[in-house]
Amino acid sequence: MPANITVWSPPLKFLHWALFIVIAAAVTCVIIASGYERGDPAKGQFMFFHKSFGVTALALMIVWVITRLNTGRPQPIGQAWQLRLAAVVHWTMVVLVLALPIAGLLMSQFAQQSVSVFGLFSIPVWMDEDKAAAKAIHTVHAGFAGPILVGLAVLHIVGALWHHFIDRDGTLTRMLPGRDR
Repeated sequence: MPANITVWSPPLKFLHWALFIVIAAAVTCVIIASGYERGDPAKGQFMFFHKSFGVTALALMIVWVITRLNTGRPQPIGQAWQLRLAAVVHWTMVVLVLALPIAGLLMSQFAQQSVSVFGLFSIPVWMDEDKAAAKAIHTVHAGFAGPILVGLAVLHIVGALWHHFIDRDGTLTRMLPGRDR
């Protein structure tokens, strides 16, 4: 990417906001599902959507990583500590958005459950049953990694708002649709 580029590329902007929507939907679905008893059809429906959004997030993040590696990024804005913190938060979120759906798929595999993605296609079971592994993955997925991703996303949003309203340095507007430079 040329040095004079000051905004994110349109494909990366699209992927950023698509990932935001898809991850927010996955989190919302699992929060709603937690309000239902095991075996309730409503819980199953919300988990169906949670898994579908999770697989979608995995696909989008893979495309994001490939696109990001091929297009680069605009010059970062901020103080050294902000840039370091932003890099840690950002790349940890990338790893978690890749790892969480993979963990979810492994959990389903070990629980002998195929995963239907919005009813369009299914990921069949090809692994042997291992309920202990499924439970251990669930503990990490739901009790550790998922909440960390949500916390980092909140920190990311707070950072963007800080740059916009306190530093007034244009960091947030570089990611908004419609801005070319």
